[in-house]
Amino acid sequence: MISSVTTFNLRFWAARSVRHCFALAIFFIVPGLMLSSALHSLTWLFAVPAALLLLTLFIGALGSSEKRYVTPQELADELERHLVGNEGQYDWDDTTSYELTDERLNRLVSRLPEYDRLDTPEKRDPFRAIIETLRRGEIPD
Repeated sequence: MISSVTTFNLRFWAARSVRHCFALAIFFIVPGLMLSSALHSLTWLFAVPAALLLLTLFIGALGSSEKRYVTPQELADELERHLVGNEGQYDWDDTTSYELTDERLNRLVSRLPEYDRLDTPEKRDPFRAIIETLRRGEIPD
């Protein structure tokens, strides 16, 4: 049985996604319509949305070149939340996806996806050892 909260969340998500689609359509199509009308050429109706789409993809591909500064103790806190299971929806993804300023921590983070699921003691125990090492201010190899 679906609860009323779940039903509300689904309705809210659907309404929000419709608004987003409408906003995207306006962003991509209206400039093409305006330029096409002003210059009396249908070419602009297709060229402007295509150019805007390419520009958007290019800017998105550039991404952020900023590296995240995290101390070993802060990383240990993030890993602890994953071990205990009280992390946010995207916390684990953020922990394992962003590049860090410390290259030693980057090497450690690149090995963390093997701990995505901590469903056995064979995975939890080494993960705990990594957390304890980070809490001491050391970075495990």
